[in-house]
Amino acid sequence: MNKSSNYTWKLGMFVILGLALFIVTVYFIGKSQNLFGSTFRLNSHFKNVSGLKVGNNVRFSGINIGTVKKIEFISDSSVVVNLIIKEEIQKFIKTDAVASIGSDGLMGDKVLTISPGTSSNEIVKDNGTIASTKAVELEDLMKGLRKSVDNAQIITLQLSEFSLKINKGKGALNKVLTDEEFANGIQKTLTNLQLSSDEFLVFTKNMNDKNGTLSKLMTNPYYANSIEKTLSNLEKSSNEFDAFTKKLNNDKGILSKLVSNERLATSLDSSLTNIEKGSKSLLEIEEAAKHNFLLRGFFKKKKKTEAKKENELLLNKDK
Repeated sequence: MNKSSNYTWKLGMFVILGLALFIVTVYFIGKSQNLFGSTFRLNSHFKNVSGLKVGNNVRFSGINIGTVKKIEFISDSSVVVNLIIKEEIQKFIKTDAVASIGSDGLMGDKVLTISPGTSSNEIVKDNGTIASTKAVELEDLMKGLRKSVDNAQIITLQLSEFSLKINKGKGALNKVLTDEEFANGIQKTLTNLQLSSDEFLVFTKNMNDKNGTLSKLMTNPYYANSIEKTLSNLEKSSNEFDAFTKKLNNDKGILSKLVSNERLATSLDSSLTNIEKGSKSLLEIEEAAKHNFLLRGFFKKKKKTEAKKENELLLNKDK
């Protein structure tokens, strides 16, 4: 009798504990699935849900506010995701909110995240629809990582070739690192460049000096007008010279004929030759007249007068 009662008591305790555990489990599951509170529905359309499942969490500002209730195909390129969200959160979700699909950690379950809107003040309605963004696929991340690794491999290979060329003594960089003469040449170039920059600085200071000629040319209206007049006069002179050259090239002008008319040049040459011959003849006539007894006295007197003038000039110089 005592054994039977002990067995019955133990069995009753086991059943009570099992029921309590079952009730607690149902409570937590129901709470996580929003079965015991006031909720509202919300929809969002995606082209690819990226492995999202019914029962996955819905987050808003990093807090779990609901679960994925249903996922249905609308067409071959569109899927609608139905969400169950706590009713007290409805006032914080506006019509311009955006849904996106992410992961709970790197390899965790998928999570649907609602990002708050910025411009609208209208609260979403029960069974309303919000916009969505394309989910970031793990495959896309792996492709990007693979591409980065490939690029890193190419870069390391190029760096290896570059360092090998430097160690073999090829290229200007090796000369800079190892050739003292080349390095000294670069040092001199840099020194000259610094000197040039210093001289240019002095030049700019002089240019900005109000008393400098260049500064006056740039700022003083008088100098500017003077230069403008000079340029204007130069332009006039060039125009006049152009007109002169045109007249010179005109066949009607005397100078043009002297330059280009062969007949006139021949005639002028003949005239000069005749004048030269005539002057020689006059000298011969004068010389003959000096020896003529009728004119000999005149030329002697003229010669004495010239000699007297020369003596007077010499005396004046001596004084």
